[in-house]
Amino acid sequence: MRSLKTKRLDFNTDDYDKLSISELKRTADYWLRQYLLSQQESTYYFCPIKNRSYSADNMHCCHFIDRGIMSLRYDLRNVHLISAISNTYDAQVQVEGFKSKHHKEYEEFLIEEYGFDVLDYLRERSKIIKVFQREDYIEVIEKFKGNE
Repeated sequence: MRSLKTKRLDFNTDDYDKLSISELKRTADYWLRQYLLSQQESTYYFCPIKNRSYSADNMHCCHFIDRGIMSLRYDLRNVHLISAISNTYDAQVQVEGFKSKHHKEYEEFLIEEYGFDVLDYLRERSKIIKVFQREDYIEVIEKFKGNE
């Protein structure tokens, strides 16, 4: 059986022409995570759902509306650093009226952080069909790198 190796990317490159669309997406995701991590000056990062801090390797970039919805994939109202415990384990715990315990608690956090209107905003925005082009990924990379 042939093993699949993921090409090692230089996330610091400015030569975007040599990157495929999937590599641009990976780079944009990397810089989004770096941006979110940089917003807290600590070696531990606060999870607003678990109300405690974790090391960076125990934090996920979580999307309230699925990250496959490109109109919201990089929207900072939709994506937050959340503990791996919540994103992985609590996402498997069923809660009536919600997709999971994680989703219920994430919704509660969003309302507390932004107000109830954020849910309407995210749900409306999720209806927008957005197909990212090279330029869109480059714009996101530059924004989260701090070059914009």
